[in-house]
This record gives sequence, C-alpha cells and structure tokens, in this order.
Amino acid sequence: MRQDFKISYSRVNTYLFCPQRYKLIYIDNLYAPVNADITFGHIIHKTLEQFCKNKRKSYDELIDCYNKSWKNDGFVNPQQVFEYYIRGNNILENYYKSFKESPTEIIYVEKSFDANLGKYRFIGIIDRIDKYPDGTYEVMDYKTHIKIWSQEKVDKDLQLTFYAYACRNILDFNPDKISVYFLSENKKMYTKRTQDDINKAIDIAMDVAENIMLENFKADTTKCSLCDFRFKCKYSKETKQEES
Repeated sequence: MRQDFKISYSRVNTYLFCPQRYKLIYIDNLYAPVNADITFGHIIHKTLEQFCKNKRKSYDELIDCYNKSWKNDGFVNPQQVFEYYIRGNNILENYYKSFKESPTEIIYVEKSFDANLGKYRFIGIIDRIDKYPDGTYEVMDYKTHIKIWSQEKVDKDLQLTFYAYACRNILDFNPDKISVYFLSENKKMYTKRTQDDINKAIDIAMDVAENIMLENFKADTTKCSLCDFRFKCKYSKETKQEES
C-alpha cells in the first residue's frame, strides 16, 4: 500500500461506514450505481457553482445554469425526471430569494484545499465561503436531500469539522459561522467547532489512514442492507442469503 494516497472526508467516511466498502471503491475501483438522488445532487451543486463563479445576478441566468447542468443519468423514467426537475426549480426559486436578500459577498465556491497532514495528503472541497460586511466569514455545505438533520447531527458532522480545520490551517482564516444549507427546505442550520473538536477529527482521519496502510479491510456486516454493494461483496449477508 503506497503512502501517497489522499485523506478526504469521503474516504474517511466510507472507511468508517465499512472498511470493505472502502476497499471495493478505492482499491478495487468498483462504482456504486448512479441513482436519481445522486444525479440531482450533482446537478444542483453544478448549477450553483456556475451561477456564483460567473457572478451572475438574475433568476433567468440561474435557471439557464440549471438547464445546462441537467443530466438524465440515474432516473428510472420520464415521470421521475419531470418530478425532480420541478423540485429543482422550486429549490432554485427559494435559493434566489435568499441570495438576493443576503448581505454577504460570496468569495469562494467549490473551494478546493490540498495540504500535508503528517505523512499523508489531506484534500477536500468546500461548497461555499461567504464574507460579511463586518469581515466575518461563513463556511457553508449544501445538502439537497429532503430530510433536515437534527442539531446534534449537524454538531457532530465530521465533514464540517474538516472544513473548520482547512479554513484555520490551510486557507488562513477562522470560520466565524459554519452552516449546513438544506436547499430543499431553504433552511440553514448553524454549528461551531472548537480546537478540541478539530483535534479529535484529525485523530480519526489519521487512525483511518493508518488502518488503510495496514490493509485492515474487515467488513462491517451490520450495515449490509444499507450498502450499494450488498449483492457484489463476498462478505455481504445479502449475497449469502441469495446463495442459500
């Protein structure tokens, strides 16, 4: 196992879900099947990225970005395409109202970071970073799924903690606000991260990295029913049930 592999939230989260799932994706190069939710999430992220990066201002320009970003991959039929397209239109209409009323300046969208973390590379992409008139910063993560998280889940989210680390140690500013923007409901939830929170998250990332280096890919079979590879993984309970 090479030591120049990259640590990222997606990789750490995948390993924490199931080490064998990590192996299937990042070592065996298997891909989870694309579905409507995955495609829709990519479309909305791409739409907002293009709209903000090009510093467009009008609602018509936002919808133009949406139409150009649209793909039909993963949808099961034309009816589902239509339903998701209308849902996206509603999301963007509400987003635009909030965008027009916001006092902030959007300074980064899809902001990537890449730095050394011990002997490993630590990479990631932050959806959006805003600056307020008083000089304070807000780091934002977009979510396109319908269900809004509990405050406890937001407070414990590892990805947001990694964002806080990246802002402080790589991008050289302190995030005064950290938010999750649930676009389907046009609602933000806010949280904070202490240095102790960040230290614990980095410890988790380093521990995962070391386990990957040791090729510790023991399957967590308690989560087979939730995994996209449940019919492909040789350790899966679902696969064994089909064979019996």
